[in-house]
Amino acid sequence: MSVLSPRNRLIAWLALAGVGLVLFFSGEYRDLGLPLGWFGSVLFIASVWFAVDAVHRLPRSDDEGTLAPGEWQAWVGLAFATALVVAMLGAAEVFRVALPIGENPDAGRAGTKVGTLFVAWLVLSHVLRQRWSGRVLADERDARIEAVACEWGRWATVACVIGIAVLLGFSETARLREFSYPFIAHLLMTTLVWGLWVEQAVIVGLYWRDRRA
Repeated sequence: MSVLSPRNRLIAWLALAGVGLVLFFSGEYRDLGLPLGWFGSVLFIASVWFAVDAVHRLPRSDDEGTLAPGEWQAWVGLAFATALVVAMLGAAEVFRVALPIGENPDAGRAGTKVGTLFVAWLVLSHVLRQRWSGRVLADERDARIEAVACEWGRWATVACVIGIAVLLGFSETARLREFSYPFIAHLLMTTLVWGLWVEQAVIVGLYWRDRRA
């Protein structure tokens, strides 16, 4: 018989996932030469997998019944989108080097981090959908919320693209030399992730407002 209940195991694995995420962003510890970024990514992925197992073992509660599947997915999406925004902003400096991304090892490591987060997000979202098999996952309210959130996300992306265009268009020639092509590509990818973050945040906010009403 396990000492920890399914709910406590879930909390423990989520806490370990948080530790892994902190190490994931820390990179190398220069004084000791420890690959904390690699260790953090392994810990994060493993913790997500075991947290998924703990989610399967959780008994369905009244709290779960009050939250629509779309809201559960939105909370998960908001958490991962936040991590993605932080990861991409933190890695922006490594893309300022005027080298192709394939020849820049720092850029390769940054891309691995972002890819790891995307994979973990997809896995957890898939398992949550499996947990809700047999239930109605979306209705007219969910469709309305998704449409409004997509509109917000689209305008957030457009605003960022316009901002980048204005920045590049009105910068002096000397300043433009600081923006390498990989850096501009990274800015555009960050813009897409930012639009995704806004979309998830709006979905969470609209569901929360409906429950309050």
